[in-house]
Amino acid sequence: MRTYNDLIDLVRNWSNRDEEIVSNAIIGDCLTYAADKAYRYLRVPPLERIVTFDSATLQASTVPANNGSNNITEITIPEDLIEFIHLRAVKENGSTSRMFNEKSDVRTFYDPYGEKYSNIGYWTRKGNKILIAPGLKNNEDNIELYYYRRLFALDARVDVTAANANISENYINEVASGETAPLNLKTGVSVPTKNLKKVVYTLASDSSVVSTVYYETTVSDSSIPAASLGQIRTITTNTYYGSEVYNWLKDENERILLNGALAEIFIFLKEPDTAKMYIELFKNEIAELNQEEAHRKASGGNIQFNFNSNGLI
Repeated sequence: MRTYNDLIDLVRNWSNRDEEIVSNAIIGDCLTYAADKAYRYLRVPPLERIVTFDSATLQASTVPANNGSNNITEITIPEDLIEFIHLRAVKENGSTSRMFNEKSDVRTFYDPYGEKYSNIGYWTRKGNKILIAPGLKNNEDNIELYYYRRLFALDARVDVTAANANISENYINEVASGETAPLNLKTGVSVPTKNLKKVVYTLASDSSVVSTVYYETTVSDSSIPAASLGQIRTITTNTYYGSEVYNWLKDENERILLNGALAEIFIFLKEPDTAKMYIELFKNEIAELNQEEAHRKASGGNIQFNFNSNGLI
């Protein structure tokens, strides 16, 4: 699995340009532009996400309506949303009480005389809000939003906290004594670091490690559990930086980013023929992945589509 810096080096090698012509900062920008474009067209499971809004949040966001329904529930759209897949109301037992299959424009949504084919549930988008009507019912505990999303930034790192470190030591990396945290090649700045207390319990008999627990530096040594009989407790305060966050594009489909970034670089270098070649490669990679997903969706059973229309076809 390549690191972000490895990816910058890869793009540089393929571009066959040294840093005086194409800086690391430009390559980093081109990788970001490639990811941005990929999100516009990729529709694959790794980009799918489900967010559930609980009853308390929804009740606080339910207001009286003037569009012919009893009320309207407002939901803040997640910042990483690209495209909606579905919106449904869920009962406490997990069953579906309503599917919001009808999406109307804002004017029709608010118009009490506007034609709507279903009064059970419809919705619209207004700014960064989803408006659903009729609003949340008493027997509906949650609203589930299923959508395609943007992933984390390509150079994003896990926050260094004791909680994250205790979930998995793979989330943190210790800065060795006398050394510094690695540089981000795009920014030229060392990645952020933080101090944590590392508590190691070992057997007194052979010094084998029994367990390792991390604490924030605000926790006093006296508050940390003492060693059990036959064990030794060692407390050190060390400096750590976060591991890179998993990113499906970077870690499993780097060819999309490579071709997309090279297209941007050769646009920057004013070499349109080479840029065009990489643009086509970039588009083909995305089309192939989307086509693979279309085949997967169609396999294993019969596919049925329902079309509803108020007009003549």
